[in-house]
Amino acid sequence: MSKKKLLIAITILIIAAICGYLYFYGTNESTYADITDLNNEYNIDNELTDAQQKLNSDIKPAQIYVDSFDKNAIALTFDGLPDPTTTDRLLDLLDKYQIKATFFVDGSTAAKDNDSLKKIYQRKYPIGNYTYVGLAELDKIPTEEVLAQLLKTQKVIKVTTGTAPDIFKAPRTIYTDKLLKIAAVAGLNAAVKTNVYVNPDTLTTDAAAESFVNQIIPGSIVSVPIATPVNRVKYEPGKTDEKPAFDKQPGLNVNMSDDNKHQNIVDVTERLLKALQKRSMPTEYITDFRLVNQLNNKYSLNDTASFDAVKTFTQKMVFLTDKLFFKKAFAAAQDYQVIRQNNNSIKAAPINLILTTEPAVCFTFAGLSKPSVVYSILAQLKQMNATGTFFVMKNDIDKNPQLIQTIINSGNEVGVGIRSLKNADFYSTCSEIDYVQNRLKSMGATPQLAMQPWGGITDDTREAVSAMGLTMIGSYVSVVKSNMKDYTSPQQVMQELFGKYVYSMGRGWIVYFRLDYYTDDSLAGKVMDLIKRDKINNIAYNSFYDDPRINPNNDSAYSIKSVSSVLFNKTYRYKFATENKVPEQLRSSQNPLLNEHIDFKNYIKKRYIGNPAIGADSNTLGFSIAQLHTLDTVGQIHTDKPVVFLTFDDWGTDASINKLLYVLRKHKANATFFILTHNVLKNPNLLRAIAVGGNDIGAHSDMHKPMTTQNVHNNTMRPSVQSRQEYMQDLSSCYKKLETITGDVSINGHPALTRYFRPPQLTISKMGFECLYDNGFSYIIDGSYSTHDYDQTNLQGMINSIKAAIFDENGKVRNGAILVMHMSDSGEYTAVALDMILTANDQRKDNDPAKFIPARLSDYLKDGYDQSNPVFDKELSPTVDYNKYLYKNSGYNIGDE
Repeated sequence: MSKKKLLIAITILIIAAICGYLYFYGTNESTYADITDLNNEYNIDNELTDAQQKLNSDIKPAQIYVDSFDKNAIALTFDGLPDPTTTDRLLDLLDKYQIKATFFVDGSTAAKDNDSLKKIYQRKYPIGNYTYVGLAELDKIPTEEVLAQLLKTQKVIKVTTGTAPDIFKAPRTIYTDKLLKIAAVAGLNAAVKTNVYVNPDTLTTDAAAESFVNQIIPGSIVSVPIATPVNRVKYEPGKTDEKPAFDKQPGLNVNMSDDNKHQNIVDVTERLLKALQKRSMPTEYITDFRLVNQLNNKYSLNDTASFDAVKTFTQKMVFLTDKLFFKKAFAAAQDYQVIRQNNNSIKAAPINLILTTEPAVCFTFAGLSKPSVVYSILAQLKQMNATGTFFVMKNDIDKNPQLIQTIINSGNEVGVGIRSLKNADFYSTCSEIDYVQNRLKSMGATPQLAMQPWGGITDDTREAVSAMGLTMIGSYVSVVKSNMKDYTSPQQVMQELFGKYVYSMGRGWIVYFRLDYYTDDSLAGKVMDLIKRDKINNIAYNSFYDDPRINPNNDSAYSIKSVSSVLFNKTYRYKFATENKVPEQLRSSQNPLLNEHIDFKNYIKKRYIGNPAIGADSNTLGFSIAQLHTLDTVGQIHTDKPVVFLTFDDWGTDASINKLLYVLRKHKANATFFILTHNVLKNPNLLRAIAVGGNDIGAHSDMHKPMTTQNVHNNTMRPSVQSRQEYMQDLSSCYKKLETITGDVSINGHPALTRYFRPPQLTISKMGFECLYDNGFSYIIDGSYSTHDYDQTNLQGMINSIKAAIFDENGKVRNGAILVMHMSDSGEYTAVALDMILTANDQRKDNDPAKFIPARLSDYLKDGYDQSNPVFDKELSPTVDYNKYLYKNSGYNIGDE
């Protein structure tokens, strides 16, 4: 018995071994012999060569299948190849509901698994070319790549089915004449232009599908997305911004993770087909639709072919009636579909801050449901000699057309206000914009702007604004917060909005007022008045002898204007500088010190302009004794001219800096501004204004961390709180911001941006110098005298401090003196004191030896200027004996001159 069992076991093992051998070595060869070698089977080298040759001939472009509004049917397409299981279920649904559809196949999916493609072909559904990977924006892709995309897909489909398609489509693509010629040489006769796209994630219920289908105009081409389009085009930064407007608010944290649950495409399709059946909407194949040679923005409804295609008398009457009474509605609906494709999915990014150097602030208003409040605001604006932009919503113009007409007649601007509606989509938003635009145009206005004043802004809304050709506006300062509704005083609102440290508004800032929000109807007007008085009027330079209300030459005041008047004023507008717009020697990617062949030893010696407080035991760290001996401790530029250099450090607001700019402009003087850049991107227009005023722009670090600080307990110097890596990053970030905002500014061929650096607190270290050297800063400049303007308690003290910097104890000009002042709001007396000093200087005759010449550092730090070599300017030969003068006009007694 045991022998029999053993024999049976051996026999089973032998049979199993034979089967295994046959499986792995026998059947494997025949089975895998059918697997396609993708490289050889789908090779298109010959086709590509032939097609490229044909492109050079006079090839007739492919045509385009478009919507046919004379039809009482739609054409349905599926864009992308589903997996085999999904394909089976979709084909069964199409059979069940007796739907005609066309499948546009991406070649790469078909090449990997051709089962789905075979099933579609076997069930006799038309097949089109969807490029090899579902490539979007085909009109922006190089010709050779487009050809490869189309030809390879043609090859895959032909190898699998035996027939190559003659139609194609590509997502988010404009069918240009060039593209249609490329398609023609690839063997494609026509493109397909969809005008209705299904968003699967919105058809979550049968009711949603029915609502969607009921909005479809018969004759539309409707597409269901299967594959996600692949975008190979890189747009320029800043052109489109995919985030909603409220993402731009400072300090707001938004979770951008995609938590949406996507709908199953089979379920979505069944809901769609059921809705089509319920509406009794038949389907036709794409090839039964209208074929045109090129796309126009509009297709006329009154063409003979469309009328002749309508067979019965009743249908003809309906057609003519629609043409007569509903032509406008049909045209509008069609226009939205056309402009959506032409817009190429661009989404408007709300403009919160206008990039401009114009000294103007923009006031905007919405919530116009309380006429008494609006009329009061209009009266205030007139009294202020100001204009604003009022965003008009559909309900505003329907309920109070006379109010809107009054706004327009008063010289203020009107824009399109967009309501935040729950179920709004691209088409409904376009319709609402169109309605408001037309109503406003009938009143004599031409709106160019749109704003959605409240609610989250959807991508559909932003796309609609872009497609309708409007500019979307947001706000830089919103005078509305949810907790302010019942506030009773404007001071409460101001404190909540601005706190202690927002001293003023700024150039190009958009300030938004909602007029129907406060319980107290008078509060909006009171807040507007207070902002004007405390945050705008304070920007103007106003001294006891130079008042802009009296002096017509005082142009320091900021105006309040409508958005468009500032936004479209090209005289002052600018863009952030790209590197190719910046002079090569000033680009952050370059280090000019390498080209100048200056080593670190000479960099310390020749390129540092120091100050008298520098010494071996004060304000320095890390230098050798030999290096310390080479450091400049005078801080003056070598010149025998009575030239002084006005310099300003740190950063400030328009309230402080605009006054300095006016004083310099008034006296035809220029200065050097060393910018602390930590907050500069919050007010780039102010920095740009400094530059276009003809002043030098230098760096003062990003975070104002000194290179070394003094230990008060033992008077030793301590290292910087920043590591070498942190300091390198600080310097790089600082310069990059300056380059971005001012790198392309050049006045009479003289670039505003410099590679000058002023050390915070005027202290220096070897490590800091090494980092500056590696970052390409050409000169390190302390200065000969610090005015300590931030500590001055009265005007006379500030005047005396400036005079001490410019003149020696005998009243003689300190040639080459570098004055260290500040542009911050703490320098209360700097502008007025400087104005008085310069006024006295202007009154001196040119041959007065006490007269000084204000200059920029860049006027002298050129041609390899060497601080260690005191060679004076050759141009001026001193002909005046300065010592014989008593210098009674030196400026020490300004009031007596």
